[in-house]
Formats: sequence, C-alpha cells, structure tokens
Amino acid sequence: MDVKSPRPVSRLADTQRLSEEEPTVRQPVGRPKGAPSTIVNVRLPLTLVAQLDRYLDRLESQTGLRATRGMIARRALALFLAAHAPEDAPGSEG
Repeated sequence: MDVKSPRPVSRLADTQRLSEEEPTVRQPVGRPKGAPSTIVNVRLPLTLVAQLDRYLDRLESQTGLRATRGMIARRALALFLAAHAPEDAPGSEG
C-alpha cells in the first residue's frame, strides 16, 4: 500500500527553488533550549504516519497553530509513560 504523506520532504529541487526566492529569516540551529535531549529514531508504518499527518492538519485548522510530528510524539509518549508509571515511583506525574 503506497501512502503519500502531505508533509513536505526535503528535495534538491525544493532547495534550489527556495534559494531563488527572497531570503528568509534564519532559524536558530542546534539543540533546543530546555532539558537535555537526544535524538531517537523510530520506524513507523506509513499508515500510522498518514494518520498522524491528518491529525496535525486537523489540529492546525482547528487552532491555527502549527505542530510537528516530533512535538506530538513527545507529548504522546510523556502522557503514556505518566499514565503507566507506578503510583509511588519518584518523578511520576499525577
């Protein structure tokens, strides 16, 4: 089953096209401010990624705010772990 993601994928043609347009404001690069973090690669089925993208599009149309796959994945994992943490464990939310 071939599922096409509506999210843009970085390609050379897109990069060339963007370089021909007006220069944009440079975004800061590197690790985000806040708690120390690391990158975790996760392989997801394309159907799950398509569901996530549809959710992100719906969320943006309802709230007007832009979210990313990573933002949603981090929040979902944090809520899942908090819901399944032992009651007496240190650092558990709830």
